[in-house]
Amino acid sequence: MKPEELPTTLPLFPLEQPLLLPGTVVPFAAAEPGERNLVDDAMDADRYVAIVQPLEADAPAARGLEGRPPIYQVGCLGYIGECHETEEDRYLVLAGGVIRFRVIGEAPCDRGYRRVVVSYGEFLDDPDQLEAELEFPVLRNLVRQRIEANDSDMDLSIMENMAGTEIVTAIAHAIPLSPAERQVLMETPSLRELEGVLLGLMTGPAGLPSFDLPLSRPS
Repeated sequence: MKPEELPTTLPLFPLEQPLLLPGTVVPFAAAEPGERNLVDDAMDADRYVAIVQPLEADAPAARGLEGRPPIYQVGCLGYIGECHETEEDRYLVLAGGVIRFRVIGEAPCDRGYRRVVVSYGEFLDDPDQLEAELEFPVLRNLVRQRIEANDSDMDLSIMENMAGTEIVTAIAHAIPLSPAERQVLMETPSLRELEGVLLGLMTGPAGLPSFDLPLSRPS
């Protein structure tokens, strides 16, 4: 589906982590009544949902809408590929990232969740860049070295088959990034730049990227 054909009014699911980027698939649980209504409504419609990181109310980058809990302005459109009722009144959902968007408003909703109005204009290149297969060889090599150094029995062929954005999401989940740092990745203008941005966040005092060193906050 072309970006101009995607819905611009979407149910909002605030999700701190894992980070949903275009080309990745992340799980989330829907346990509250409003969250389950959101998933039910999305499944009955087009399966699309807006995934956005929540933020503390006093953070300057947050966008508070009508006094409701603030969220970042940039998130990712998720397509619900699978939904399972793992136990009574609890869904486990798998959503695939399609394209990033900017929140520009909010729409009425009386189903116990929020609906936002979004614009894809800043990120129209996302689908084409995914099609170009982002390799991110430096990040892949770092992960490979990490696995080998820990004598892990992980099958390295799994990593080789991962999309570049999946590598970024996996590393962002494995190291102590703050919500603000994860949002730096989300708002990187071009997906092609994600490798360099993440390496910058991982770089320690020795000037080398590390999984273990405390990470500096972005200026």
